[in-house]
Amino acid sequence: MNDRVRFTLSDIDKNHAANARAAQKAFGLTCSEAYNAVRTEQTIICRPSQFARFLIWRSEEVDGNRFKQLNAELLPALHLDVVLDVTRNVA
Repeated sequence: MNDRVRFTLSDIDKNHAANARAAQKAFGLTCSEAYNAVRTEQTIICRPSQFARFLIWRSEEVDGNRFKQLNAELLPALHLDVVLDVTRNVA
């Protein structure tokens, strides 16, 4: 399947640094790209496997799951609403 996950990186709480570090590792973003994505609460589209890695790395630093704040949704393969598509990054 070619499903994608769309979610918003949130800067609502003290976890913004953890979100940025996890995004950097999971999506192959530079440090400044990751921090900017969190700071501007950017929407990201990624492969489900990339999203899983993001959640795992994020969980190492975040107290509590706080999954709901990401507003994640599974998209069908042909969805073209791309804001920050990291699916082609090697990470």
